[in-house]
Amino acid sequence: MANDATNELKVRLDKWLWAARLTKTRALARDLIQAGKVHYNGQKSKPGKIVEPGAAIRVPAGWDVKEL
Repeated sequence: MANDATNELKVRLDKWLWAARLTKTRALARDLIQAGKVHYNGQKSKPGKIVEPGAAIRVPAGWDVKEL
């Protein structure tokens, strides 16, 4: 039963960016990640990277960079 709860918390990075309303579509989120503009814990990542609680995610937002 505890294993089911941990499986529900696993979210892909591209889906997380879309769900957090940082991109309009998952495809745009995927393109941003593949272009190397999104950093996960200080490193470039892949769209399928599983987001862990407490991770530092940097996303470009116009002229600024949002750090979540």
